[in-house]
Amino acid sequence: MVELMKEEGIDVKVSGVYRLLKKFNETGTISRRPGSGRSSMITNDILKLVEEQMQADDETTAVQLQKILLDNGHPLSLKTILTSRRKLGWTFRGSAYCQIIREANKSKRLQWARDNLDEYERNGFEDVLFTDESSIQLECHHRFCCRKKGKPAKHKPKAKHPCKVHIWAGMSCKGKTPIVIFEGIMHGARLIDVFKAGLLPYINNIDNNVHLMQENDPKHTSKQVGEWLEANDINWWHTPPESPDINPIENLWHELKEYLRRLVKPKTKHELV
Repeated sequence: MVELMKEEGIDVKVSGVYRLLKKFNETGTISRRPGSGRSSMITNDILKLVEEQMQADDETTAVQLQKILLDNGHPLSLKTILTSRRKLGWTFRGSAYCQIIREANKSKRLQWARDNLDEYERNGFEDVLFTDESSIQLECHHRFCCRKKGKPAKHKPKAKHPCKVHIWAGMSCKGKTPIVIFEGIMHGARLIDVFKAGLLPYINNIDNNVHLMQENDPKHTSKQVGEWLEANDINWWHTPPESPDINPIENLWHELKEYLRRLVKPKTKHELV
């Protein structure tokens, strides 16, 4: 039998075959008997303690669980504790964050959604122009690369203080604004200059009945900017305080930055612009 098994590519000793035959003759099977082997150290009491602790504090680490179980008369290794936690369906992952909204602003947010529901059902976001500004850094290397196992990393140069350019743009279902590049810190007066260079051409050439959407940044909501928008008959779509950022142009900024660092790889500010 050993020779036949070796012909099939199974490396087995005579003693191993003997034990299997003996077990088969005694029990009628070579499977392990139920209940045989060492009993599990993870009892129902331990599982209950772990579950209660994780329900009470989902940030509890395995080391902290080990101390809690030890205090309750269950000295266990970290490996056993990790096994018990996995057995209960718990996984240790990065925390998922959400924006904090105060109760007063939750009511305002709900009312805003109700007020604009009819408008959305009629036109969707067809007339909404999503605008935002961003800073693009001079980067000529992708953030991820491959290297062979055991080989040292290929270092890629990175400036200590890389130059940046600030840009503003807008996008809608009907088209896009020109990209406006500006210098310095954004404030109300500078934002108005940006609107003149980017927003007004969009209104004059693409959509003169636009709903302007921008985040609730103080420079966007300043009195100076509000008066300019009103004077130019621009419908600014106000959102309540602490509203979640639903501006899809953020995804466009990400794609633009990836495109620049992966394919364009600018070396100078002139190339970046």
